[in-house]
Amino acid sequence: MENQQLTTLISEEEIKAAIIKVASEYSKAYENEQLTIVADLSNTFIFVADLIRELQIDTTIQFIVRDGTQKPNSLIDLGLNESLKGKNVLIVADVYYKGNTLKRINDIVTSENPKDIKLLTLVDKKSKEREFELEINALFKIEDIYIVGYGLTHNGSYRGLKGIYSINLEEEK
Repeated sequence: MENQQLTTLISEEEIKAAIIKVASEYSKAYENEQLTIVADLSNTFIFVADLIRELQIDTTIQFIVRDGTQKPNSLIDLGLNESLKGKNVLIVADVYYKGNTLKRINDIVTSENPKDIKLLTLVDKKSKEREFELEINALFKIEDIYIVGYGLTHNGSYRGLKGIYSINLEEEK
């Protein structure tokens, strides 16, 4: 791990400012209404925690648990105790890359017949392999590079970094 070079892409201050801005927008859009956030627990918990602290509306959270594989048909468990029918839902993701998982989550949520669905991602990473174009609100757009920090990991490391960094993996053996 010590041989890997990190380069700052998005600072802690930039992330905070973007979250405050988007939270204000959603707070206005759903004023006097409840918003249910649906998010992947393993990758978005830091982002979601910061977001809900800035939202000025009633917010509930439903975390998704995936089976741990990266297979296209991996199990996605919404673990719903209540239906999303008639609710305002904000699907929150860490990175929008190929779009497979986000599309599957969107399809599952849509099948619950919510009142409204919006998609928010921390990072929209360009991908030539993107299979689905979804209407996404992305806080940041970057090129197709490997990133870590702010909940994003490489081999389980770097999750706690306060900013988002590119990592040079070429030196790794």
